[in-house]
Amino acid sequence: MTIHRTGAMLRCVCTALAALATGMAARPAQADGDTGSRLFEMREVVVSARGSDGTLRTTPHGLSIITAADIERSSATTVAELLAREANVNLQSYTGTDKQATLDLRGMGATATSNVLVVVDGVRLNESDLSGADLTAIPLAQIDRIEILRGGGAVRFGDGAVGGVIHILTKRQAPLGRTLEASARLESYRTRELRFAGGGALGQWSGRIDVNHFRTDGFRSNGDLEARNAAASLRFTPEGRWSFLTFQARAATHHDETGLPGPVSAAAFASGTPGRRATSAPFDQSTTDDQRVQLEALADFGTRGLLELRWAGRDRDTPYVIGFNPGISLANQRSRITSRRQDVLLRYERGFDAGGARHTLSAGIEALSADYARTENGENLLGTSTRRAGTVDSVAQFAMLTSVLSPAWAVQGGVRLDRFDARADDTRYTAAGCRTITETTLVDVDPGPGVTLIPVPVTRQVDCINAYRSEGFAGRSARQRALEFGVTWTPDDRTTAFASATRHFRNPNVDELLLATAELRPQQGTTLETRVRSRIADRLEFSATAFLMRITDEIFFGSTALGTVSLNRNLPEPTRRMGGEAEMRWRATRTFAVRGNTGYVVPKLADSGTDIPLVPRVTALLDLEWSPAPRWQAIVTGRYTGGRYDGNDLSNTQFPRLPSHTLVDAAVRYDDGPLTLTAGVRNLLDRAYATIAYSANFYPMPERHYFVSARWRF
Repeated sequence: MTIHRTGAMLRCVCTALAALATGMAARPAQADGDTGSRLFEMREVVVSARGSDGTLRTTPHGLSIITAADIERSSATTVAELLAREANVNLQSYTGTDKQATLDLRGMGATATSNVLVVVDGVRLNESDLSGADLTAIPLAQIDRIEILRGGGAVRFGDGAVGGVIHILTKRQAPLGRTLEASARLESYRTRELRFAGGGALGQWSGRIDVNHFRTDGFRSNGDLEARNAAASLRFTPEGRWSFLTFQARAATHHDETGLPGPVSAAAFASGTPGRRATSAPFDQSTTDDQRVQLEALADFGTRGLLELRWAGRDRDTPYVIGFNPGISLANQRSRITSRRQDVLLRYERGFDAGGARHTLSAGIEALSADYARTENGENLLGTSTRRAGTVDSVAQFAMLTSVLSPAWAVQGGVRLDRFDARADDTRYTAAGCRTITETTLVDVDPGPGVTLIPVPVTRQVDCINAYRSEGFAGRSARQRALEFGVTWTPDDRTTAFASATRHFRNPNVDELLLATAELRPQQGTTLETRVRSRIADRLEFSATAFLMRITDEIFFGSTALGTVSLNRNLPEPTRRMGGEAEMRWRATRTFAVRGNTGYVVPKLADSGTDIPLVPRVTALLDLEWSPAPRWQAIVTGRYTGGRYDGNDLSNTQFPRLPSHTLVDAAVRYDDGPLTLTAGVRNLLDRAYATIAYSANFYPMPERHYFVSARWRF
């Protein structure tokens, strides 16, 4: 089964759902007397079965859950912005938008794109190369909840769940009721966003559609981004003798066009606004088309268990230009990444009693197949144009057992056996049969930040007979094992503690296999963790977590002994990350609430003692919410991020450190039930900062900017 016709399928689903949404019921307004702060409601949360089975009481991992209510009450407007407010979740952004943004859990630093999994509805969003997950494909308004599983998830999700898993679950229409909502947002830098969502139920059918359009000129020159997303879900539950079955279909399509402004020098970064907003790559750009389809069948046999069968497919096409040279035809510089992936899951879950305890077993088989190709520098640059292509196939068996031994004690253990095969070819364009032509092109003759173009004749070769010739081959086969075991202690209704151990792994991807100093070995590691969580009088909730992570053969991209050449390699010594998280929610009064968290990581090469690049040792957040009158809330958020070493500075001596920074955001919200109005300011103190730098080249983030938004529910 292929997914080339995903767009047509999505249009059909959207048409069906539009009919369901006809006659949407109005939502009751908030009661006039409700003046209390609602930002930090404290409740027992059930964890998704597709992530960590059970509840917070039985999950022995550093888990944080962001609910739909938390998202709605926050002033965040993007996924990256929301998640960067969580303990030990750090943002690495090249553009200041969700495009080319990476989320780092527990100090993975420069390797975060491959060591932190972003999962959407149980299916990984990470690519088969080094580009990581594309967060622009998941608008914040489409999300129902987010589970941040620090240090866990290796048994359920396998390859790459090292720092942890960010599991995003999208909204689905409830069996009862109908909804219709629209929203609009305006922000500095000519940013605007429009969104429409609707859903409903009709007999045995229910579903939802969600579309949005986003456009911004960006904080920097050539930092523009336009993104269009559409998602639909459809659910069918038969009646009568087949009522134990549920069928679900999800489809999503994403398109974006973005400028790639490139880095600025350390001097330009420190010089002020004009220098920071300049671009070193005025012509670089990227376009992405991404289609995802997911089909599920669920069979609920009651006491005999639950059976889940899922197929997911994804097609992705990304043409781009990096390092544009005006002296060469654009056609000869455009690169392209294409990927196609299919994922099949069969999972069985059953609860049963044995030995005086309550047990839940979750076991399954998962198979993944991916085709990947990267064509660089067009198709006519002799000796330069290359094509790297490969396949990745894996089959895994996993099982997780959760046992509630008593009201106070629970244990959870699991194992995953993974077989991985990757093959890649490196080919180069050859000169056979070429003819020479001369054409006129435009050349930038201004060495400064401005662009001055003049026509210049350029000679090139075209119509070559031999497209590509094989230059190299790389492959890797491995059998991996993931293990998890934890013990949870709940002495009373308000206190929970756990201790756990996890063994995780990561296999080299296609890009890494072909650009390596030698044959890459899979990396393996272990994480030890303990946590205490408690509530006091339903007004104060706090938790404290400590962890130790050790990885051998960690795969790292950077300069080598060969000089300035950057290649992938296994680090010659183990890496060690130790630290923890602390989180607090306090409802001080009926109208005032406080949320705070802090993260601490010491990221080291175990033998030499140098720090792993791009990891701030300390992060901290403080949220204040005040509800002075019915329907009104004021929110102030402050976040501190410590300094970190340059992404290419593994020795900690080569380049300047990224400085620490403190950001303050403020917002005012009016919520009348059907209508919600929000206005606010980001980076209130107008701090100059960057979240990432390589070889003293900085990628500046936006300075002070403003936003207003409105949402209507009909």
